[in-house]
Amino acid sequence: MRTLIQSTLLFTALSLGSFAQAQTESKKTLAVLDFDVRNYPVDAQQLIDKATIELIRINKFEIVDKYDIEYISKRDKVDLKGCYSKICLEDIGKRLKCDFLLTGSYDVLGDRVAVTVRLYDVAKGSFTESASRVYLNIPQQNLTMMEVAVKDLLAVPNDENLIKKLTISEEYESALNNPETAVINNNGPRLGVTGVFGPSQKILMADPKTGGFGYSLPALTSFGYQFEQVFVNSGDFQALFEFIPLIAGLEYGRVIPSANVLMGMRNSRTGWEFAVGPNFTTTVTAEGYLEGSNFILNGSAGYNPMGKDVITRLDSRGDIAVSTGLVLGFGKTFKSGKMNFPVNLFVVTPGRGDSWRIGTSVGFNIVRKKTPSFTPMTTNKPASPAASGASVQRITIQ
Repeated sequence: MRTLIQSTLLFTALSLGSFAQAQTESKKTLAVLDFDVRNYPVDAQQLIDKATIELIRINKFEIVDKYDIEYISKRDKVDLKGCYSKICLEDIGKRLKCDFLLTGSYDVLGDRVAVTVRLYDVAKGSFTESASRVYLNIPQQNLTMMEVAVKDLLAVPNDENLIKKLTISEEYESALNNPETAVINNNGPRLGVTGVFGPSQKILMADPKTGGFGYSLPALTSFGYQFEQVFVNSGDFQALFEFIPLIAGLEYGRVIPSANVLMGMRNSRTGWEFAVGPNFTTTVTAEGYLEGSNFILNGSAGYNPMGKDVITRLDSRGDIAVSTGLVLGFGKTFKSGKMNFPVNLFVVTPGRGDSWRIGTSVGFNIVRKKTPSFTPMTTNKPASPAASGASVQRITIQ
């Protein structure tokens, strides 16, 4: 039995070793040559290094060492820079004794850049594989573009969110598509409807002679303006700071100022967001006590608080005061072209422990200002890109 187990283990080890050796021997050799970047502000050597690293990670080819390439270049006194044509590639391929060569180009197309990578088969003397994709003109992301291009060429899946950030100008903001930006200001008007739930409902709809407000419904419309700062980063979430002053009650002949100060997060993949912060609302309150259904105000005729619970509550006959509460907001920002359309639901906790406010608000805004996070490497700033160019062209030549 022991002999049988030992024989089985030995056979398995030999089989695995033979399989690994066969895998290594079956790999074709590939050398990464120059990329044509004459019309684009990028270091070609960095692109070569990035492509080499990605090919090593993907592990479909045996990559020719860059020092071997340098040695052949010096030995044969051949300049590998600018070698893009088939005649040049065929000559270099034979000198390097490799199976394939990788080359490509970065070409400016208006306010975009087309990145193309091509695989040259030395034995066939032709390009057998190529991949091309049109990106937003973001020179700081040129190495990421190369990573995507190599994966496209070898049919390796890419991160779709990454592709959107690099190709769609109207995609949600992040550090990927705003590499020179630390803060984005999204400012715009807001309008909403707020419903009041709790004891204050009856007061709002009661007769003003008894301290009510005469509202037809315990709800108010509001109009205001949102000042929003988005602190961008390369992750899935962006930090938000918002200040939203509002005016409500116009439909009832009243002007009720309020303000919200919010901090939160927005998902840069989906646009869903959450925020929390203090709410400050002007209101009218009075001190007194309840006698049956009547609220007797302090200082009114017949006021006698002996044995009564004196309270301060909402009352149209009282004095102006400031009520505070906590706002919890949740919603989603929809994008259409360069416009943002935020839609939110919110809850305001009762400042005095009596009534809740629940409502919804909508608005629109556009990116108005970008604050640089560092000095750009190049003065060639791209214009605002237009529609998407997210599709990839991958061609196989038999």
